[in-house]
Amino acid sequence: MITFIIFVILISFFSYDLYTDVADQLPLKHLWHEIILFFTAIVGAVWQFRLLFKKDKEIKVIQTELLATKESYKEWLYKSKKSANEIRRMIDQQFSDWHLSASEKDVALLLIKGLTMKEIAELRNTHEKTVRQQATTIYRKANLSGRQELAAFFLEDILSTT
Repeated sequence: MITFIIFVILISFFSYDLYTDVADQLPLKHLWHEIILFFTAIVGAVWQFRLLFKKDKEIKVIQTELLATKESYKEWLYKSKKSANEIRRMIDQQFSDWHLSASEKDVALLLIKGLTMKEIAELRNTHEKTVRQQATTIYRKANLSGRQELAAFFLEDILSTT
């Protein structure tokens, strides 16, 4: 945009200079150089205008694509939240069916999320040994052998339906 403005200023300057030189009846040799500069400035202005127009078109296309992407993301987010809430409800129901305590439900959910025993202990402000005992109780109540089977219990059906 600045380059275009500079070319317009140059065109104005050369136009005025040519006008005054013709009015002063200066020789053609002097005018010839200024005419070349004048037309060069016009070509430059037209070229810059075309670039501006092209860039403006590209920006509009990108804005349209961005808007469509945002809308698609909002739709995906709504659907994923709806699905996540349903999955969470089903997980909570399964935890209840296994007769897990509230504390065991928290630990089980964190195990499914993939946190380490140490991370779970830190989050819950308890000892790692306590978390290990709760995990063992969870596996026993669920009749599962460990963390992998616990995660697989919930993820296997979800992943196999896709």
